[in-house]
This record gives sequence, structure tokens and C-alpha cells, in this order.
Amino acid sequence: MKYRKIISLIVSVGLAFSASLGASSAFGAADEKLILNRAQGVEQGSGEAVILNETLTIRVKDLKPHSVYTVWYVNTEPEHMIAGVGQRPYMFKTDRKGAATFKAKLDEQPFDTWQMLVIIRHPNGDPQDMQHKEDALWAPLTKSAGKAPANPCAAS
Repeated sequence: MKYRKIISLIVSVGLAFSASLGASSAFGAADEKLILNRAQGVEQGSGEAVILNETLTIRVKDLKPHSVYTVWYVNTEPEHMIAGVGQRPYMFKTDRKGAATFKAKLDEQPFDTWQMLVIIRHPNGDPQDMQHKEDALWAPLTKSAGKAPANPCAAS
């Protein structure tokens, strides 16, 4: 009798756990971790991007201190397209050690729509100036994204 109660409790806990996993999946929960690669010519910097539910969190380190960066989705094929991530101006600023955290609420998952997540630096501090920018970090969002072009945010 004692063992039946224990088995019943274990089964109940297992079913409750399974139900909670199923409920989070039903709401579009995704847990994806992307390692950010350095763009060509960039000597320092690293980070990761984590997508959990409808939130993208990017953590970077060793970038240029006290610098302004913006976050973009990029497609290079079949045509070049970019879109800012989160709310305008899609930016974060690094601290004195070159570290920062960026968070954005996502309307939809970027996979299958976008090829890359790209972080660019704005040397003059203006996040809206797309003429004077430098690619910093990137991560593929599709298996076909492959290697980043020299300047993924440049117009084709």
C-alpha cells in the first residue's frame, strides 16, 4: 500500500511536469542559444544571444568600451534586406570594459525568416547613422547562412 502511494505520487509529479512542458511549447516557447562570431577584421569581442519565449537577450564582452552598437536581422540572398531588432533605435552602449546586455521583445521567431543576427558599431555614437558603421559580431539564424560576408549590413 505504501509503495502504491509513492508510485502514484511519482506518476503525478511526472504528469504535472510533462503538462507544464507542453503548456510552454503551446505558447511558442523556444530556447535557442547562439554564439556570436567576430565579423571579418574585428580583433576582439565575443558574446551570445539567447532566445527564450518572446525575448532575445544578447550579452557581449570585450567590445570597444563606451561605444554604441545596434542589432539587426540580415538577409543577403535572394535579395539584401535588414530589419532592426526590438524597438528603435535598436541599440545598446558598452561599459568601460566593453560589456553590455541587450534585451528585446520579439513579435515572432527570426528563424526561417532571417539568415543572420548582426551587431554593428557606430563610431560616431549615432545609432541612426548607417553610412559610418563597422560590423562587430554576427550569428547565423539558418543552417544555410554559412560564413558572414565582409560587411553583411552593406547594401548590395
